[in-house]
Amino acid sequence: MGMSEQRVRLHPRISANKLGEYLVSPPLRRQCIIERQKYPCAFIGSYYETARAAIIDFIVGHIDRATLLRRAEQAVAADHESTYAMHRAHGCADAILRFVDLEPRLDLLGLTPIHLQAHDKLDVEGVDVSVYPDIVLVGRDAKNRDQVGAIKLHFPKKHPHTEASAQYVATLLRMHAMMAMSERGRVIEDACIVVDVFAGRILTAPRGYRRRWRDIGAACLEIRQAWPSV
Repeated sequence: MGMSEQRVRLHPRISANKLGEYLVSPPLRRQCIIERQKYPCAFIGSYYETARAAIIDFIVGHIDRATLLRRAEQAVAADHESTYAMHRAHGCADAILRFVDLEPRLDLLGLTPIHLQAHDKLDVEGVDVSVYPDIVLVGRDAKNRDQVGAIKLHFPKKHPHTEASAQYVATLLRMHAMMAMSERGRVIEDACIVVDVFAGRILTAPRGYRRRWRDIGAACLEIRQAWPSV
């Protein structure tokens, strides 16, 4: 894409995973994250899309483990129109295999996983935060009260989540469930789950969220103020 065709987001926007990284990054990395969010590269977000789609299908029960593994094999065996496409296919296959190793540790707490196509963004200090859970978890407790949770997948090898950044993302999942999915039931912290596939890390939302939510608000204010000059 040439410079004249560069996509530009005029309104401040950031994804949940990138906001988690932003919150634990030094100043130069923070500036880079804002630039990438304002001037996004279309191919970056779709790099692991084949793996993401297969893993979602597995979690919601549309395919079994054997079919999930077969999808990894098919990704590698397919004809690739470019070296980039071949590398992407191998990366997706690797992600699926990593998830298969990680999956036994994924506890859904008896809730039912569903995949929703559309999610509302969170407005945090004038910044659109795209939480977009990959999976929503729904169910009922022992008193027949509705419950809700969510799962967010993370793939990038170069920028894996730290424990702190994953907790921020899990807090965003919790707040998204509270603010955008409250009609589905009471939010269960342990069912707000971040799965960092290549880091082999699964974290749930911490019990205390107010301090982290204040940190998230301060970071979004910083992003909004920096946006026009980036």
